[in-house]
Amino acid sequence: MTGLDCRVREPKLGIRRFLGPLRAAFTTRPDGSSWARANNTWQMAHSYVEGLLRPGNHKTLRGIGKRMGVHEDRVRRFITQSPWNPTAPQEYLTQTVPSSIATPEAMLLVDDVDFRKKGDHSVGVARQYAGSIGKIDNCQIAVDLVAAVPGEARNADQVTWPLGMELYVPRPWIEEDSYADRRDEVGLPDDIEFRTKPESALELLERARAADIPHACIGADAGYGDDGELRKQLREWKESYILGVTPSELRVVPAETPIEPPGPTAGPGRPRTHPRYPEDVDAVSPSEIADDVTEWAEVTWSEGTKGSLSGRFYRKRVRVVSNTQRRWVSDEEGWLLVEDRGDGIKAWLCWGVDEWSLEELVEYAHLRWPIEQFHRDAKQVLGMDQFEGRTWTGWNHHASVVLLTYAFLVTERAAQGADARLPPISQVARAMNHEMVARTAEAEGVDPETAQRVAAAIIRGFTDW
Repeated sequence: MTGLDCRVREPKLGIRRFLGPLRAAFTTRPDGSSWARANNTWQMAHSYVEGLLRPGNHKTLRGIGKRMGVHEDRVRRFITQSPWNPTAPQEYLTQTVPSSIATPEAMLLVDDVDFRKKGDHSVGVARQYAGSIGKIDNCQIAVDLVAAVPGEARNADQVTWPLGMELYVPRPWIEEDSYADRRDEVGLPDDIEFRTKPESALELLERARAADIPHACIGADAGYGDDGELRKQLREWKESYILGVTPSELRVVPAETPIEPPGPTAGPGRPRTHPRYPEDVDAVSPSEIADDVTEWAEVTWSEGTKGSLSGRFYRKRVRVVSNTQRRWVSDEEGWLLVEDRGDGIKAWLCWGVDEWSLEELVEYAHLRWPIEQFHRDAKQVLGMDQFEGRTWTGWNHHASVVLLTYAFLVTERAAQGADARLPPISQVARAMNHEMVARTAEAEGVDPETAQRVAAAIIRGFTDW
């Protein structure tokens, strides 16, 4: 499918229709009150969305103002000063998941995304691990949640819907006196408490659960799967999960291992407070299990752009060990899924999916890539990482409008036809800009055929989408 094969409805009208139900979100404070120029804020919401959609780099406040013919001060007030509640648009997205995504086949995916920074005064910035470059860097990090449905035939036909994003604020920013001036400069609210990334993930998941979004399971990489408290909370919620774990760190015993329950000991000593595995059983890591596997199963889970996506897998029923020295085990029993990647091992803990086949486990274990694609599209197409403001309010306002704009592109992508072959998000954005340029040319008296050619030439020249 070429860029011109992707047809969209009149973009400006589409934006107005999509944002229509959100008027109250942009004209109301968290306490329900409004303000004198709330209508100006509402109009700027439309301009900001369109500015994010327009091609090219430099989607800063100044850049968006130039694209839209709006003074930079108006754009800045909308993002950094206006009192509209940034949580409201995210709650709207949670409540309005399209029927194509709100299905029992969906997976709720947690991840984090980094925004590299040069200075040290933007809210939450610190020297921390940046996944986009695979090393420590000066950056902000946000935890986010999406719902994703696998494509029926091709990996590229998955559908992803953003559900929320929360800025991770490192502990020193909140608790250390040396950060007091910076907290004041960025307007960090006094009631913000430190939360780990897994704790932020649970907050986003709790909001999705409250909205009763249908889904098959929860997914995340080892940065979240290694957190025992997160997994424990998901089990208490009775939420099935397929979570990455560090192959060398986790310790398990076979699920059929006889377990000594808590209670009095046979001889003198304190009663056992935890269930325990026998002394003659070794707790082993996924890496050690993989070393002993002699028969791997070849599984194909989807079709990629370069052919079938397949790998070598093994699964085993296990029970997770909580303390190897005391031989304590937890209540966490399920499938351990291991993949041999040739240059290393990848592992997942799968709970609440006891009846799933190996092929189903593999498919959902590899469904995590849509959230990474979402991060790439949100940065490369919508300029999510180009916000130059430093404040708490500004960052949250910008992030919420980016999520809304991405969701708008998702709805336009879904409208491309009845078949399952969907264009990339970048192609949808390109088609929108093509249509806006062509309509502008026609409004200036250019005949429709010439307007289409001019639009194609302009889009080719000003964007690498």
